[in-house]
Amino acid sequence: MPLRLLALTLCVFCIGTAELLPGGVLPELADDFGVSIPTAGLLIAVYAATMMIGGPLVTGFTRRIPAKALLIGLMVVFIAGSALASTASSYGVLVAARIVCALTHGTFVAVSIVVAAGMVPPEKTASAVSTIVLGYNLATVLGVPLGTLIGQQLGWRSTFGTVTALSVAGTVVICLLLPSVKTEQPGSIRGELRAFGSAGVLMSIVITVLATGGMFTLITYMVPVLIDVSGFSSGAIPVLLIAYGVGSLLGNVVSGRIPARALLPALTGSLGVLTVVCLLFWWVSPQPVLAAAGVFVFAFVTFVAAPGLQTYTLTEASDAPTFSVTVSMSAFGLGAVIGSWYGGVVIDSGLGLRSVAPAAGALVAAAALTTLAWQFRVRRRSAPLDTGQRATELQNAHG
Repeated sequence: MPLRLLALTLCVFCIGTAELLPGGVLPELADDFGVSIPTAGLLIAVYAATMMIGGPLVTGFTRRIPAKALLIGLMVVFIAGSALASTASSYGVLVAARIVCALTHGTFVAVSIVVAAGMVPPEKTASAVSTIVLGYNLATVLGVPLGTLIGQQLGWRSTFGTVTALSVAGTVVICLLLPSVKTEQPGSIRGELRAFGSAGVLMSIVITVLATGGMFTLITYMVPVLIDVSGFSSGAIPVLLIAYGVGSLLGNVVSGRIPARALLPALTGSLGVLTVVCLLFWWVSPQPVLAAAGVFVFAFVTFVAAPGLQTYTLTEASDAPTFSVTVSMSAFGLGAVIGSWYGGVVIDSGLGLRSVAPAAGALVAAAALTTLAWQFRVRRRSAPLDTGQRATELQNAHG
């Protein structure tokens, strides 16, 4: 792997780790700042909300800045936010630091994908893009578990400090080695926004928000559930998060093998299975061994579904190259906000930590039913076209 491409992957790894990192040290953050677990969980919701709203805005305002200069500038802002997080003196300052980091998220990943594709011959584009996506996957597999372990041993501030140091290293390599890659001249913002008015794009966003909301209802509070309900010690959490990461990586591999023509049926099926997994997790969570297996299975099925959600949005919004990746991430961000908030409401209502699993299942079930209904509509619309095509082919054959 070229070092310049590795630098982009490292930066994406840092940004992806920063997004989910509070989930691994939620108890420590709550204790240090004297807030409740649901309040500490809002650190994930705040990040997601900022990414959702700020991502398209940052992309729009920076679209004419050369790619290399934009990537460096975004990383400088991210490093500043990460350093602020590591030295935060209050919960409010940490929230502000999360907002600063999140503003860079969607645009940096989107531009990195475009730049990676431009650095290689056309036949190697998919490989280059997958390398960038690998950085995001590794954030789940390695970043969050290792960050949790560092946080437990040296304090949560050291976790954010490590992310800051790695980000500096990646940025230096980008400055020194990344070439000035030519990208396509962006079209008008108004023209690209019009592409998001189609029914397919809007439905893909609705499904993404519902599904991601269900996923994050459980993801945000997974560590407190494993400690307080399953009875695991805090020292076992990094190992469980590694199991979660491995499950997510395997799920991502399976998702990548799903053919485009089977995308909607695969989404319906995976979301249906994920609904059942959430309900089963509620049942097995008091049993440590079964709960550990449940973490792996939940991660696997989640990451079979999640890439498909993004792919479907990108497919439907193919006429909007500048905003498609960013808006897809914004939909994920909105779902994460809803899930983090919804899970906190469920816990505060008196139902307890264990109840977040069936609550998550309810949102995922809504996403599965919505996907199923949309799939039937798509089939009905395409049936007359298919019949006409077959008739034309027969006519040509006998002509």
